[in-house]
Amino acid sequence: MPRERVEELAVFLRETTGEYLRGVGFYDADDYEVLYVRPDLRRETLESEIERMVSHLRNESRAREQRAFPYGDLDGTVRSFEDAVVMHFPLPQEHGAIVTLDTDAARQLNEFMSECIKHL
Repeated sequence: MPRERVEELAVFLRETTGEYLRGVGFYDADDYEVLYVRPDLRRETLESEIERMVSHLRNESRAREQRAFPYGDLDGTVRSFEDAVVMHFPLPQEHGAIVTLDTDAARQLNEFMSECIKHL
């Protein structure tokens, strides 16, 4: 069931973000799968990136990580990097979806964060 939901998310993202979508991956407790890679990106590079991300992000799917913040269930996280934006959507039973986008897809967020960083 979760894999099918992530496939639907990938279709939605391809329709709404177009060329800004870099990749979509799905994971469970034991494995991961790349469901979409933008054609101009090398699949092998993205898969090695996702393997590292999955090993790090699996922890966010665990209940103890979600209990660390007093705001209810964790819906997702957004990480902004120089070259990409990474969205993680933890799902029940140690499943999850990882989405990578070009930074232009989150231009307003990135600009706001840059302004905040200038004050640090």
